[in-house]
Amino acid sequence: MLSTNNTAAMWKNGWVFALAVALLGLAQMSAEARPRPQQKQAPAQATQRTPATQPRRPATPAKRPTVPARPGEKLPEPEEIGGSVLRTQDGVSLSATFYPGTNEKESVPVLLLHNWKSSRKEFIVLAEELQKKGCAVLVPDLRGHGASTKKVAVGRGRAREDTIDASKFRTNDYTDIARYDMAALRSFLVKKNNEGELNLNKLVIVGSEMGAAVAMVWAAYDWTVPNYEHAGIKQGQDVKALVLISPRWSYPGLDASKALNARGVSPLRDRLSIMLLVGGEDSRTLRDVERLESKLVLNRPQPDNLAERHVLLVPPFPTTLQAEKLLNFPRFNLPMFICKFIEDRVINDEPDAVWMKHR
Repeated sequence: MLSTNNTAAMWKNGWVFALAVALLGLAQMSAEARPRPQQKQAPAQATQRTPATQPRRPATPAKRPTVPARPGEKLPEPEEIGGSVLRTQDGVSLSATFYPGTNEKESVPVLLLHNWKSSRKEFIVLAEELQKKGCAVLVPDLRGHGASTKKVAVGRGRAREDTIDASKFRTNDYTDIARYDMAALRSFLVKKNNEGELNLNKLVIVGSEMGAAVAMVWAAYDWTVPNYEHAGIKQGQDVKALVLISPRWSYPGLDASKALNARGVSPLRDRLSIMLLVGGEDSRTLRDVERLESKLVLNRPQPDNLAERHVLLVPPFPTTLQAEKLLNFPRFNLPMFICKFIEDRVINDEPDAVWMKHR
């Protein structure tokens, strides 16, 4: 882990920047051994159904090579989603943009979660670049943001429409994003998976500050949901990688510390490939990211080669910019870093994450 002073000095000498840029030219990264997930008791909101019999799991179908879109090839048009399609359990109508993948069942789904008081607009460039790699990209406005500000509340037999304002969020509003918004977004992806448009078993989540906190909390929950793959039942353990842009150590209502500090196997520490991106001249944010990295690498060795690390802290960028401002600063070209990471760690490196029907 790099100290703030050493990192700044290395940036001035150009060495860290050279390492970071070299990351973009690496060939396919070696596959990492990932232990088999242990089944746990499902939380109250998880659906669990024990099969009466345990038939043999069907043979793995032949895998079709994943091919990115060719230069100049026309990509599927983005789809605008709203109304009841992404209605949460507590009555919020989410709006989103969906960029269809180009590899049918082999399309890797990527969910992009924006920062507080931002919107899906911060991810336009990244979403387009990911679609060129063949990914199926879902970009929502989370509750209280963008076009997702209306909530239908039912009381005493009458429905009323309330407006949600992110600037007035309390702790429970952030918690509701991870609880209700993520459930609605997953339901949409389950439908697309079962229609053969993507492989939900290779889910990647990219989060920017608040979105990074949501991503960590929900990924940890996703890995507590038991599967019965021998019976063809897949209902969780889908997240395979996270990209966290300017993540905080803690965020109101979104506490990932239980997963980070858990004894034994922790999904965030032991299951996932994780990329950390941060502006290195904001000392407070850099300390948070370095603290997260130190927790995430506890149980798994970190090779000297940047490209082979399961937790990849890209050498901090020489700026105070963070979150969506860092992501879209042209000089650093973060979308290229992120696309390369997803391509190497998931698109080309998850042979066991075969397509399955979900519920």
